[in-house]
Amino acid sequence: MSKHKLSLGTAILVNVNIMMGAGLFLNTVVLSQRAGMLGCFSYILIGLLLLPLIASITTLISMHPDGGFYTFGAKEINPFAGFFSSWSYFVGKLASATLMIHTSVLLVQQILPVLQNISPFALDLLIIGAFVLLNMLNTQTGASIQRWFMGLKLIPIFFTIFAGLFLISGSNFTSINYIWEGIPSTIALALFATTGFEATCSLSSQIKNAAKNGRRAIFISYGIVILTATLFQFMLYASVGSQLATQATYLETFPTLLAKLFPTFPLLAKKIEILLYLAIASSALGGAYGIMYSNTWNLYTLAQNKHLIKSSYFEKLNKYFIPFACVIAEGFVCVLYLLIARADQLSLQQIGALGCVIAYTVSVLSLLTAKIKNKKTPVRWWIPILGILNCAFLIGFCIYNFTLSGITPLYSFFALLLFGVAIYFYSKLSNQNNQEKIHQ
Repeated sequence: MSKHKLSLGTAILVNVNIMMGAGLFLNTVVLSQRAGMLGCFSYILIGLLLLPLIASITTLISMHPDGGFYTFGAKEINPFAGFFSSWSYFVGKLASATLMIHTSVLLVQQILPVLQNISPFALDLLIIGAFVLLNMLNTQTGASIQRWFMGLKLIPIFFTIFAGLFLISGSNFTSINYIWEGIPSTIALALFATTGFEATCSLSSQIKNAAKNGRRAIFISYGIVILTATLFQFMLYASVGSQLATQATYLETFPTLLAKLFPTFPLLAKKIEILLYLAIASSALGGAYGIMYSNTWNLYTLAQNKHLIKSSYFEKLNKYFIPFACVIAEGFVCVLYLLIARADQLSLQQIGALGCVIAYTVSVLSLLTAKIKNKKTPVRWWIPILGILNCAFLIGFCIYNFTLSGITPLYSFFALLLFGVAIYFYSKLSNQNNQEKIHQ
């Protein structure tokens, strides 16, 4: 199995690929509408807020290098805590994958009119099916695919940053462009665009020397993405200014930028726009693929611990050492989100963020519990305590954003959580009955 393990560089690549997905581009207009020029600082704010949380999770990875969200909760609190943490992350993160897939479809349809006669949901289903098949291959093949996605997504990011060097205008830095009261409503959006550092938790059992490299992968990828996201949003607003906030959706972001950059060359601007949107579509696909690539192992861990109905079926590995039933289950959940949320951007963003935050909260509580049980646990008291405060703020921001955009999608997410809880207790009862039969 060692030849199938991931290196430090690949673990960083997976993290960055997930974090730097569609959220970076989806947020361009809405951050400008809510906070103006200050929209870019929401990434710095979320970066600072998450530091104690990240320190807590990296400590847990060092303590449990072959584990993940389930192991953190199960070992330090109880099996149900581990299950709830891992299940919440599993179903929540797939909302993000679904949104990224749908985003890529809309972008490609805008570029290729011939596809506009096909239902976006049909194309969504086609891509979900393709990703399910690709994730049946070995982890090294998956890493190679992610390198291609990563290279393509850097094109629009670097283009925006360099364009900003030519278009930056002092008029975009006036006080009217600073909307301080809008910052709280940007936190959950920035969280959506930067979650993914925790993918190492899902893949920890697949990483070489996980106790050391897992911690490094999280901190390095986290720093890369926070810096890139801040610079990207800053240079975009510095170039376009309040005009960005007047656009209806993120689909108008690059046409607006290109119109300022090439005002007398509309044909050239159009060709570059097509290239950028293709790169963004691939970026969204890369993020979705990265999520499904890593998230499989959360469900596999639950199956290994007999917390699923027919757990033995989900434990089976194909010839590439991939739990194929878990991959199929991921595809099923993505389709479910298409039907429930109708691929609504804000709903799926916030479900993805909330699912992650619940897993973070249980993990930090696990570290605090470990510290209480054993004062020699290698972490200072203030780190998990601040981490819990981080999580409380993040949950509050997530709920606040649901009140702004509509509370209905939250019910569907809670329904999935309750479904998981029912599976847990049913499997527990079934396991107990089987044990009794064996003893009889």
